[in-house]
Amino acid sequence: MNAARLAERAAALLWPRRCPFCGAVLGADAALAAVCPDCRAEEQRLRHTPPRLPETEHTFTALSAAFGGYYYAGAVRHAILLCKQYENPWYARELADLLAVRVFGAMPAKMPGGRPGYQNLTGLPLFDVLAPVPPRPGGVMADSLPYQLAKRLGQVLALPLDPVLVMTRANREQKGLDRAERLRNVRGAYAARPGTDLTGRRVLLVDDIITTGATVSVCALALQQAGAADVAALCLAADEELTVEKRTDVKT
Repeated sequence: MNAARLAERAAALLWPRRCPFCGAVLGADAALAAVCPDCRAEEQRLRHTPPRLPETEHTFTALSAAFGGYYYAGAVRHAILLCKQYENPWYARELADLLAVRVFGAMPAKMPGGRPGYQNLTGLPLFDVLAPVPPRPGGVMADSLPYQLAKRLGQVLALPLDPVLVMTRANREQKGLDRAERLRNVRGAYAARPGTDLTGRRVLLVDDIITTGATVSVCALALQQAGAADVAALCLAADEELTVEKRTDVKT
């Protein structure tokens, strides 16, 4: 076992991991080594199954595919807000581990604080590099949720992380804008860093939430302009209307 894995185990003993949905300390009975028993049903309810996002709900361009682990609702929305607005970035590790299990078929860790086991039976990497969607101007890349998710996923999937994207201009917050306004708002707002060469590389673009698909599409175009041969997007949560069986306000 390498030094990084030993450090993870030591940290888990000193600072017990917590459920990203409610903050409860995770014990041996944690589901997928990342969800407390009280939140297990909610985690299952909000799973995006299958993980591939439907183009009927989003508008994707320059992307070969887009995937999401969960719906942006309930406890998942709460967990994202805890990470972003209430400055609890440590929950990103469990959330990324859940993504690794849900989307990539990784084996859950044997205990909280461990690392999911991922074995690529094909012997070929699914992607060459992970690229997080960058924060708004003035934000710190390393503190952003997309970066934290991508960093942990890189450790689990044995893929390099390269934060090649930057915002080239400030724009309005996407929240509250309709589909057409979102597309106009982000057009030309992202680019790869000068000198970036992604020629022939397959890139997995990582974001926390996909709503219309406008942001990830513009980011994908910027990656292609830097030479990327293929770009797919991955988000923690997709902002889509819940199916009837997943809603709590109707009787099925």
